[in-house]
Amino acid sequence: MPIPDDKSRREARLAEALRTNLRRRKAAARPAPDGEDRAAAAAVAAPQPYSPVRCLVGLSHRDGRQVTLRLELSVPYGAPHSDEVCCAVRLSGDGGAFDTDHGKAAFGVDGLQATQRAIALAQVALDLASTGFELSWPDGRPYDLSAPI
Repeated sequence: MPIPDDKSRREARLAEALRTNLRRRKAAARPAPDGEDRAAAAAVAAPQPYSPVRCLVGLSHRDGRQVTLRLELSVPYGAPHSDEVCCAVRLSGDGGAFDTDHGKAAFGVDGLQATQRAIALAQVALDLASTGFELSWPDGRPYDLSAPI
């Protein structure tokens, strides 16, 4: 009986996590039918400063440059022109869809649901960043995308 290889098990978990989040990544990057990105527009109203949640190091797959990635969340706030509550997510350093002054907002019926959805959206942001960067902790340990935030 073969001994299970931890590396292949980790890679299988990572592949499964990426497949599972594929729909979320596509939905987060897709603009609304009217051309306006509601999540980006709502994030403009987020109170500043955002709270740093996670700091990672990214090594570019393309040219090998190293960047610092900072994942940040806002406190929950009222959505503009709606009864919903928002929580904004920003991932700076990768140049992706979440690397703007305000990031993107997740919506909920209350602050707790908005925060839960923002955490799921943060996972999507990290998944998107992993397509261009090898992610690791500042001390050099590899970052496990299959682990929950």
